[in-house]
Amino acid sequence: MLFSPNRRRKPGPKGPSAELIDAVVDMKQRNPRWGCPRIAQQIALAFHIQIDKDVVRRILAHHHWPGQDSGGPSWLTFLGHMKDSLWSMDLFRCESATLRTHWVLVIMDQYTRRIIGFGVHAGAVDGVALCRMFNRAIRGQRWMPKYLSSDHDPLYKFHQWQANLRILEVTEIKSVPCIPLSHPFVERLIGTIRRECLDHTLF
Repeated sequence: MLFSPNRRRKPGPKGPSAELIDAVVDMKQRNPRWGCPRIAQQIALAFHIQIDKDVVRRILAHHHWPGQDSGGPSWLTFLGHMKDSLWSMDLFRCESATLRTHWVLVIMDQYTRRIIGFGVHAGAVDGVALCRMFNRAIRGQRWMPKYLSSDHDPLYKFHQWQANLRILEVTEIKSVPCIPLSHPFVERLIGTIRRECLDHTLF
């Protein structure tokens, strides 16, 4: 019975149906720029099926293989050629013991995973504050990269921030909207900071 191919399947959830898998994959092929949250929303509107974005992500990871006809290099190939030329940055918010909001800017080298620095600001962030946080984070660096990767946070649209990048001669690269996997290393770093430090310490 242990090695028989006719043994009964284990009880438990069987996963999404084949029809649902085909619908998710077909929607992603027709709309390659759509992220998992939007696909889950469209599936719910079209078929009246409540589906979580994480289920959509798992379906696409196992059943969807993007075409290779884009003509450009892959993300890993791009990283391989960006040694000492690409930094990633991201913002996250935390609360102090007095319930005061602090914003933290994290910058890391995308190729070596080396932490460049942190910039902290108490209160609301505007363009001037963002530039100050960035200058604190890169303090002591002898050189600047050619590219800076960031997400689509509205804080990066301030004209002071854009002018700062032009002065430093740094080109900003945007990640894919609603897909954290396109900005993985700095997102993982922020998660590690929260789990190993901020979740256990009051400041």
